[in-house]
Amino acid sequence: MSKKENFEDTLPKILPPKNDIVFKMLFGDEKNVNILTEFLEAVLEKKINEVQILNPINKQSRKDDKLSILDVKAKANLENGEIIDIEMQARNVPELRSRISYYSTKMLVDQIGNAGDYSDIKPVISIIIVAESLIRESDKCHNIFLMLEKDEKFPFNDLQEIHILDLSRIEREKKETLSDWLTFINSEREEDFMRVAIKNKAINTAFGELKILSADKKQRARYDDRLKLQRDIRSFENAARQEIFSFLDSGHSLEEAKKKFLVKQ
Repeated sequence: MSKKENFEDTLPKILPPKNDIVFKMLFGDEKNVNILTEFLEAVLEKKINEVQILNPINKQSRKDDKLSILDVKAKANLENGEIIDIEMQARNVPELRSRISYYSTKMLVDQIGNAGDYSDIKPVISIIIVAESLIRESDKCHNIFLMLEKDEKFPFNDLQEIHILDLSRIEREKKETLSDWLTFINSEREEDFMRVAIKNKAINTAFGELKILSADKKQRARYDDRLKLQRDIRSFENAARQEIFSFLDSGHSLEEAKKKFLVKQ
């Protein structure tokens, strides 16, 4: 058995959609735009007539796979031509909330650059799917954030909207269609995929496409490369954390540790 065949045997038969590269290969493929549309309709509870994927997956190139963020950006024909960013976040990272706010704001800024007009700005919607709970202040599966007046709760405008979908709280989601989509994304075993696929035509189509890409040797190798990168990053983080703790244990102060280890911008 060749080395490559042996590598193939170590991977799951069906690749997990909650891995960011698999999520992008499935939902960020232009031929699967109908699948993405159905998912977005379940999240936003609105009919969407047309979706255009702005950063489709390139199946022939892996040059973007080493980026830390593999999101799916789309333009949707809702009320105002909204720009939507969907991100699968398998693990919480420091300052994740701040990063979400930053990228949401950046989507507004990027629309007009230096020469555009404020009237050209389209609303932006960030959809973040997390495998670990991010919103500790609530026990909901689906949290929606807007910019509201403090006391009377009316919106300042409709330009920013953030959705946090928590895969660890699927059983608390009362909307069946959204719950089924999240169960599909969170599944690893074939029987779990089938349980929701038989209930929903769009999810069944998504499951069929997932099986096709899972059988593709190039895409399986791509998934394996992403796993290795994620393991390397975690190892680096753990080593850096241990070095900092050792520095503190040797009698140095927190301020000294900050000066030694924090990179000044």
